Amino acid sequence: MERARTNDALFLRIADGGNGNRYRPTPLASGPWNPAHQHGGAVAGLLTRELDRMPSPVPMRLSRITVEMFRGVPLTPLRIETRVLRAGRRIQSVEANLFDEQTQVARATGLRIRTDPAMAIVASSESPDPDVGTPPDRVPPLRRMTGFTEPPGFIKAVDLAREDDFEPGGLANVWVRLRCHLMQGEETTPIERLATLVDFASGTGNPMDYTKYSSINPDLSIHVLRVPRSDWIGIRGITLRADDGIGQSSATIHDLKGPIATAQASLLLDRR
Repeated sequence: MERARTNDALFLRIADGGNGNRYRPTPLASGPWNPAHQHGGAVAGLLTRELDRMPSPVPMRLSRITVEMFRGVPLTPLRIETRVLRAGRRIQSVEANLFDEQTQVARATGLRIRTDPAMAIVASSESPDPDVGTPPDRVPPLRRMTGFTEPPGFIKAVDLAREDDFEPGGLANVWVRLRCHLMQGEETTPIERLATLVDFASGTGNPMDYTKYSSINPDLSIHVLRVPRSDWIGIRGITLRADDGIGQSSATIHDLKGPIATAQASLLLDRR
């Protein structure tokens, strides 16, 4: 169960994309529920990369990212097509659509807002939340991190430490860090890293017997206050489960300086 190395990657670019950009996921993108499907974090990171790189008329950044996964995203070559839904110089809506051949498997929409350094004068003060704690000095073993006998590829691509002593239905903490590149040969940007890691919010504070049950989030929404300034991302969240097989996760996201985002996810609960 070897962890990913720093020069490994979740995705490789495929040359001559033609209609849309094409990428090949590596085994490190695989998720826990089906060995042929990707982890939601890998999908969110890839789609956010496309949204963030779309041209803009003035300096802008993503303030909200919403990812919807229509079906299991396979570990096969994929194509992304992007478009501007609403153009503007202060606010833009953008979209990235992910295809397996001709079948759409996921979509991300983003809200981009112009940036203005002159507005720093009204910025909120920053301070770490003591309830979130701090990242571990030593990263726990893979088996202890996940509860799975054989951790999926994506878990090998991150350093993950989660709180064990929390009340079910209460707030819990997770610290996570990406060990490798999102895209081969590229430095992963802070917003790409954030989107890749925040999918863990869907399992924060969600104690279940994963040998018997699954908890899949078909969507993920991230409201970004600012991009992270540290590799470690802290997630303080709560997961609630209704009596009809639907759940919901909510979380605040932190770096080592303070809060940076909030996240919300719907959950499909099922027997394995």
